[in-house]
Amino acid sequence: MTPGRRELHFQHFDEISADLDRLLKGHDSVGGWSLGQILDHLATVTRRTLEAPADSPQAKDLSLRVSDAQRDQVFATGKLPEGIPLPGTLGAPEDCDPSEAADRLRAALADFEASPGPAAPHRLFGPLSKDQWRRLIGIHCAHHLSFAIPRDGSDS
Repeated sequence: MTPGRRELHFQHFDEISADLDRLLKGHDSVGGWSLGQILDHLATVTRRTLEAPADSPQAKDLSLRVSDAQRDQVFATGKLPEGIPLPGTLGAPEDCDPSEAADRLRAALADFEASPGPAAPHRLFGPLSKDQWRRLIGIHCAHHLSFAIPRDGSDS
């Protein structure tokens, strides 16, 4: 694990929003991405859970799928391993204003909650229920936001 990262676990989307509020007041980063890049990535990926067609190439490509045991370990531990390769369409995001990206992430989280569920299977974990997707979104947010350290001294 990258030194200096926070240990984060989000049970609810409102906990993510509260963390965003802390980070936007001041933060330091321990990874290679800025807070704007992190938030843009999270907003984009969360939005794609609702917009990716079920017959997209990503949904049909089974080459990256992990075993049910590996999927279950991620859900049990609440941790994604570092270094999972991004799909070509999701390369490192451009730097952007963190406040605007935070607004996009909050909107994507709200739209997810208001939706009937995800549109396509996950590229690594396959078909997931809405509750599993919600859990995975929280895990994904915790993974990336752990690289941003609030300056107010709080660690979660």
